[in-house]
Amino acid sequence: MQSSVNQQLERLRKSARLAWLPMGSLALTFALLALGLITGYEAFFVLSAFTGLGAVAARQTAPHWRNAIRALEEGERSKGKVSITVSEYDGSPEYRVTILKTPTGSWCFEFSPQNWLPAEGCFDADILFVSGVEWPVLVITQEGILFPSFDPKKA
Repeated sequence: MQSSVNQQLERLRKSARLAWLPMGSLALTFALLALGLITGYEAFFVLSAFTGLGAVAARQTAPHWRNAIRALEEGERSKGKVSITVSEYDGSPEYRVTILKTPTGSWCFEFSPQNWLPAEGCFDADILFVSGVEWPVLVITQEGILFPSFDPKKA
């Protein structure tokens, strides 16, 4: 289901209360591992492996997610153009954006759309920066919002 940009921004604001997720999933991993050692049940080891993978993923994306939330409150906004490409990797869509011109140069990063389906093409966008971060932390197009899943690279 496609959400409006305002709905996506509101969801992003509300997601700030999930800031505990990276540390919480790491704590759950260790708790499950301890239960496995204490009880000897293999299921706890399997569950700890899955939560451990989730903890690693949450730790990698959390700084970008927090920066995007921070940009809503204190970000510097500039107008620009972005190019979105969609490719397929192992049967799943992979989304990539290139921010064509910013004060710090052009940037490219992968993103996961938040309740919208990006189309390929070149679009006008609001590009938000926060102090202490070299790259754009949030991009707002007419169709949806996007922020990096991993550290962006210079284009």
